[in-house]
Parts: sequence; structure tokens; C-alpha cells
Amino acid sequence: MKTEKLQLERIRYNPECEAFEALVRIHDAGVTLSYPVHIFAPLHADFAVVARGLTRKAKALHQSRDCDLRLRQATTWQQPALAA
Repeated sequence: MKTEKLQLERIRYNPECEAFEALVRIHDAGVTLSYPVHIFAPLHADFAVVARGLTRKAKALHQSRDCDLRLRQATTWQQPALAA
């Protein structure tokens, strides 16, 4: 399985859980799938470490066959033109 593109959306810190959270979008074979992921790390953690952890977790979920937190992006719907 080859991943075409991976995109991190708004990395944020959750102080209650002491974790970084993000929605990671993976574009694979013409389909966009999104994974809500988090990693436990202190607020002063290095950005590269946080981004790498979130990316690894999303890739692991993407390759998992029994992932319940997989979101598929809806295709855009075109309203048919009305006849005059």
C-alpha cells in the first residue's frame, strides 16, 4: 500500500490529557481518509517529535484493517440543472 500524501490539520495541545491532538488526512489511491490521532507528550515537546508521532499513529491506523476511527471524505454533490 503506497500513501500518496499525508496532511496534518491544526495540531493542538489538550492540557487535560497532556497530549497533542490532530486530524491527519491521508490521500491514497484517489481517496481521502481522515484519522483523529493523539500522542502523549509534554507541552514543551519538540514540534518534529510531535509531528512524527502523530504521523506514525495515523499511518498505523491507515494500514490497520479494523480501524473504527476512519473517516472518508464525502464527494461533492452537484445539483442537477432544472429544465426551463
